[in-house]
Amino acid sequence: MLKIKSFTFNAFQENTYVVSLDNKCFIVDPGNSSDEENEELMLYISSNKLIPEYVLITHCHVDHVLGTNFLTTSFSIKAYLPESEKKIYDEMVNYAHLFGFENYNNSKDIKYITKDSKLVFNGLDIDIFLLPGHSPGHLAFYFDKDKKCFSGDVIFKNSIGRTDLPGGNYKTLINSIKNELFLLDDNVQIYPGHGPITNIYNEKHLNPFLI
Repeated sequence: MLKIKSFTFNAFQENTYVVSLDNKCFIVDPGNSSDEENEELMLYISSNKLIPEYVLITHCHVDHVLGTNFLTTSFSIKAYLPESEKKIYDEMVNYAHLFGFENYNNSKDIKYITKDSKLVFNGLDIDIFLLPGHSPGHLAFYFDKDKKCFSGDVIFKNSIGRTDLPGGNYKTLINSIKNELFLLDDNVQIYPGHGPITNIYNEKHLNPFLI
């Protein structure tokens, strides 16, 4: 069974997840951006004797990629990013400082992926969903056996991702949720990019944007 540790990092209160099975792990959307946050993340990984295999990025907004270079460099691993958000990622170094992240650097150890890419973690297949609307190439990562989905900023508990940023579109986002994400079983747990975890059933029946 997957073990999931959540951290809340940076000024945007972004959720960073360390997902482990046995002694292996991967990191979803590393938002760590300070020495203190880096240390907190490293302490958890080292104290649990985990071996990071890669970093997964749901989308390339600044608060979700801040720790990518730190992790890929520290562990000599790659980060997997949405292929259709390459331009967003490439331009990050030019505007990260506008959000107060003066020391941000893009990682060079990256590989671009799509919904058709094959990802495996410790023998488990990872299903990849393309869920545009919050950002143009937003991906979600799903483990069918464990019924867990890392959904980034597509959906939150009783809310949805913003659509007023470049590449965002409200109708597209609602379509992604209702016609893709909501095809998952009601008991699937959703691990969002901000706020508490939720599940498909709750969002189908209680989310005011989706009822």
